[in-house]
Amino acid sequence: MGDVNDINPGDIESIEILKDASSTAIYGSRGANGVVLVTTKSGKSGKVQVDYNMTISADVANSITDWASAGEMLDRIRTAEINGGTYKLGTTVLTEPNLEADISKFGHGDAASIAALQKAYEGGTYDSSKIPTTDWIGMMTRTGITQNHQLSISAGNEKSKLFTSLGYYNAKGVQLNQGFYRYTARINGEIKVTNWLNVGTSISASYSEQEYGTMNYSGSATGARDLYGRALSQYLIAKPYDEDGNLVDYPGGNASAPVWNPYIDIDNTSDNTRRVNLQANAFAEITFTPWLKYRFNLGTNYNNVKEGSWVGSQSTINRKGNPAYSSASNESQDRKNWLIENILFFNKEVGIHSFGATLVQSAQKSMYENLSASANKILYDSSKWWNLASNLNGKPSSYGSGFSENSLMSYMGRVNYGLMNRYLVTASLRYDGASVLATGNKWDYFPSVALAWKMQEEKFIKSIQWIDELKLRLGYGVTGNSAVSAYTTSGPLSQYNYVYGTTPAIGMIPKDMANKKLGWEKTRQINIGLDFAVLNRRLSGTLEWYQSNTFDLLMDRSIPGITGFSNVLDNIGEMKNSGIELSLSSVNIDKRDFTWRTDLNISHNKEEIVSLVNGKQDMPSNGWFIGQPLSVYRYYIVDGLWQNTPEDLAEIAEWKKNGYNFAPGQYKPKEVNKNYKLEDDDKQIVGNRSPKVVIGLTNTFNYKNWELSFFLYGRLGQKYYYNIDPNASGDYVVYGRKASLNDFWSEENPNAKYPKLTSASNVSDANVNRSANVHNGSFVSVRNISLGYTFKDKLLSKYSIRSLNVFAQVINPFLFGGEVVKAGINPEDTNNLNSFNSVGDLQGATNNNTMMTTSFVFGLRLGF
Repeated sequence: MGDVNDINPGDIESIEILKDASSTAIYGSRGANGVVLVTTKSGKSGKVQVDYNMTISADVANSITDWASAGEMLDRIRTAEINGGTYKLGTTVLTEPNLEADISKFGHGDAASIAALQKAYEGGTYDSSKIPTTDWIGMMTRTGITQNHQLSISAGNEKSKLFTSLGYYNAKGVQLNQGFYRYTARINGEIKVTNWLNVGTSISASYSEQEYGTMNYSGSATGARDLYGRALSQYLIAKPYDEDGNLVDYPGGNASAPVWNPYIDIDNTSDNTRRVNLQANAFAEITFTPWLKYRFNLGTNYNNVKEGSWVGSQSTINRKGNPAYSSASNESQDRKNWLIENILFFNKEVGIHSFGATLVQSAQKSMYENLSASANKILYDSSKWWNLASNLNGKPSSYGSGFSENSLMSYMGRVNYGLMNRYLVTASLRYDGASVLATGNKWDYFPSVALAWKMQEEKFIKSIQWIDELKLRLGYGVTGNSAVSAYTTSGPLSQYNYVYGTTPAIGMIPKDMANKKLGWEKTRQINIGLDFAVLNRRLSGTLEWYQSNTFDLLMDRSIPGITGFSNVLDNIGEMKNSGIELSLSSVNIDKRDFTWRTDLNISHNKEEIVSLVNGKQDMPSNGWFIGQPLSVYRYYIVDGLWQNTPEDLAEIAEWKKNGYNFAPGQYKPKEVNKNYKLEDDDKQIVGNRSPKVVIGLTNTFNYKNWELSFFLYGRLGQKYYYNIDPNASGDYVVYGRKASLNDFWSEENPNAKYPKLTSASNVSDANVNRSANVHNGSFVSVRNISLGYTFKDKLLSKYSIRSLNVFAQVINPFLFGGEVVKAGINPEDTNNLNSFNSVGDLQGATNNNTMMTTSFVFGLRLGF
C-alpha cells in the first residue's frame, strides 16, 4: 500500500490498468475510479546483477505563441483610446499618435517608460517597432537542470531473492526560485522457507523537499504559478530597475493599477514542503496442496509533511510597514495507514474443466493529524518559520490542530470456471463497510460477473489460418465510493463565541448539518470487448464498448435557511458515461536488421447528467443540465459583429430602447424571442471541456542496435472559456497580448474576426461576449522523441559489462492546436482551465496558467 508518487520509477517492473466492470468490482470502493496495479522489481535467480541508470536534462520554457511586442501592444491600446474618444492632449481629442499624449497617457512619470516611448518618435516619424520590449517572461525563467540517478542490486537462487536500490532526483525549476529533490531507498526480499512456506517483504523510504517559489504577492495564497503569472501581467515598456540599479516597486509607475515587481519577492518569500514517506509490506504464503494455498498480507505506510511559508520584511506585502516585519506559517501533517488481508486460493483442473475460487478478508485504517501555527511581525527574517514566537506579540497569532481517522472492512468471494479453456466464467461478490458513512448505511454489496469466449479454439475459426487470437468478453460490475470526510454524518462542531449576560463565553455549534442516512455512491458498469491478433500477430488489438451509470451521487443538496445551514451532503442524482476504446499494435516492417512497430490508442467518451437534486430539473446556477455533460458552457450567442449599415443601425436603435448600448464593430447577440432583450431563453450550450476523442500514437523503429521512437498524444473536440479577445481598457493588458490577434473591426475591415478596439465603457453588453470567448481547446502534442543505441554483447563482455544503452530524448518539443494553444495557453493545465467561479460559470484560463517546458535529455543504462 502507499502512494505511487513515492515510488522511484526505476523500481517499477510493470504497470497494469484495470478498467472493466468485473476487474474493478473485485476491489470494491478502492476500484471506484479504476485500478492501477504497480509491481516493483524483485530479485532474480542467477548471478548478482548491478544496474546503474542515469538521466540528465536541460529544461527550457516553451513559448508556443508569438507574443506581441511593446509597440504592437501600445498601438492597440492607442487605437482603442482613439476609437473611444479618450486619446487626448489636454482637452483636445486626437486621432493620430502624439508623443506628448503618449507620455501623458502611458508614461505615468516613469523614466524607463518615457524613454521607451520617445524612441518611437525619433527622426520625426512615428515607428512603434523602435519601442524596446522588456522580456519579463525571460527574466522570470531559466534553463532548469534535472538529474536522476538510480543504483540497484539484484540477486537470487532457488531459496531466496533480493532486490535493493538507491535513487536520487534533483530538479532545478525553469521558473526562478523553484526546485525539487528526492532521495529514495528500497529493499524487496523473498525467502522460500520450506517447500510449503514462502515469506517476503518490501520496504521503501523516501525524503523529498520542494520549493514552490515566490508567494502570491497578496499574501493570501501560495502557488507554483504566481511568478510566471505576474510576468505575464507586466507593462511591456517598463523596467524592473531604475537608473541607479534599485528595484522599482511598480514597473511603469502606474500606482493606481499596481502590478508589483516580481523581482522583489524572489529572495523575500518562500513556500517550502518537506516530505518523509516510509512504506513496509510483508506477506506469508502457505501451500497446502498444489491446488490450495493461503496468503497473509500486511502493509503499513507513514507519511509526514512539513509545510513552511515565509513572507519577508522586504516582500511586496510587508515592505511598506513602519517598521517592516516578516510573517510566516508552519504546519506538520502526519498520515498513518495499515492494511491486513487474508486470502485463500483454490485452483483445480479436472479433465476439460477448470475451477477456481478466492476468499478475501481485509481491514484498512487511516489516521491523520496536523498541527499548525502562523505569526506576523516576526523580528528576524533569518528565522523564517522556525521561531514563530519571536515576534512583537511573543506568541503565534494563530494556531490549530486536528485529528481524524477512518476505516474500511471488506469480505470478498470470487469463483472461476473454465470449460476446455475456451468458455470462461468469473463471478464475485464483495461486502464493504466504511466508517465514514451513516449508521445503517455503512455496509453494502458489490457484485460482478464476467464471461469470455476464446473463439480461436472453435473449429470454424481454427480453419481460418490468418486468425491467431479472437476472444469475446462481457462484463458487469458494481463499485462503490465513500469519499467523504470523516465525521460528516455525525455533525462536526466548530467554535462560536458569544456573550452570556455581560460575560464573553466560548461555545460550540454544529459546523455542518449531519446526514444520518448518508450511504454509498455506486457505479454500475457493463462492458463488451473483443481481443484479437491476426497475420501471425503482425496486427493485434482490443476493441471495447462500455457504459457506466453512477447513482446516489455524493452531492450537496440545498436546504431552507431556517435550518441554520444552506446545504447538506446527500445521495442524489445520477450520471452516465458511455464510450468506446480501440487499441492497435502493428508490426509494419519486420526485416533482419530493421523493424517498424506502431501502437495506437483511441477512445471516445460521452458524459451525461441523468438526474440531479430535484430529479429531472436543470440547475443553471451550477452549470448543470439534464442530458448534458457536467462541464458545459451555456451563454448568449454571438451572431457576428454589428455593421454600420441602415439595417443594423435600425436594430441597434430598437435594442437601445431596452437599455442596450450596442454600436457598430461590437458583438451582435442572437436572440430567440425577437423582443430585443437578453433573456435566459436566449442562452445556448456552446460546448464543454470534455474531449470527444483522446488519441495516443507511438512509432518505434529499430535498425540493428539503434532505436528511434516518437509518441504523440491528442485531445480533440473540447472547448475552453478564455478571453482571447483584446481587452483594451487599460495599460496593463494581458488578454490579447499575442501578435497573431490583429484582425480587429474597423470601417475599412468590416469582416474582421475580432470586435472594434475601444476604450468606451458604454457600448455592448458583457454577457454577449461570453460565447465568443469559448474557444477550440483541441491539441496534438509530440510528447517524446527518443533515439537510443544498445552496445553489442561481444564488445561489452571484454569489460565484464552485461548491458549498455545510451539514449537521447526531447520531451514536449511540439504542440499543435486551436485558438487556446495559439493564444499561448497550456491546454493541459486543468487546475486553471477547469475551475469554477462563484456564479457557477467555468472560469477558464487565467494569467496563472502554467508555462510549458521542453526537456532535452541524455540517459545511460549500464548493467554488470
